[in-house]
Amino acid sequence: MKTTISAGSMKKTIAYFHLLSFCPPDKLADFKRNTAPMLKDLAGKAGMKEKAYLAQALPEVCQRIVAFHQAAREPDPKLVEALVEAARTADKNTQNLAAFKEQMSRIAALPGRAKPENRLHRNKGCRLCATPCLYGFFTLVSDPQFSRLQELFAEESGKPANKRTPLMPVYAFTVEHLLKISGTEEGYCEKLHVGNLAYCLLMLGIAKSRMAFPEAQTRIFQEANQEFIRRRGADGPLQKK
Repeated sequence: MKTTISAGSMKKTIAYFHLLSFCPPDKLADFKRNTAPMLKDLAGKAGMKEKAYLAQALPEVCQRIVAFHQAAREPDPKLVEALVEAARTADKNTQNLAAFKEQMSRIAALPGRAKPENRLHRNKGCRLCATPCLYGFFTLVSDPQFSRLQELFAEESGKPANKRTPLMPVYAFTVEHLLKISGTEEGYCEKLHVGNLAYCLLMLGIAKSRMAFPEAQTRIFQEANQEFIRRRGADGPLQKK
């Protein structure tokens, strides 16, 4: 008999597999060590061992991910099964992780959500995004607390004009958000994903605020953001500032 997994635990499990897909291949062992308490907690809340918990949760996790990217109530079962197979062994070695990343990218490229006219905030900043909708579902299920982003912007505005940058508050918020999900002081995420996820979180924050879309400022932010991504160095651990 299957154990009922709460909606909150399912959302966090979906977020976990997104975190895994963002992990630098050479940091897989560190990622597994850091997120082990997260998985233990999720399984414990369901009264299960980690292996049994993931075996039960994974099909629904993958079904929801594919459904989001297809923008469909009933996702293609073949796509779901392919993602389940890739996710099931993604944390075993770097080759399997690469296969999982590739499968997540393929699903993110599905026209149901990848086309600019089908994206979450298509009338606002999502049309300026540099990637298919790889991060939208993650931002929705991971419940970012945008009041913290407002605090970081306020801190930045208090600095001398020649030392302000619009990137730093959003990057700091993104790193804090990623660490909050895993419940760790240190995390691992490719800088490519940090930059693009930062933009996605900012767009969700603007949409939730219902403010008029600041297109000119957003274009400037995105240009600087993409330049940061192009110049990124080696992927190191994520830590709060």
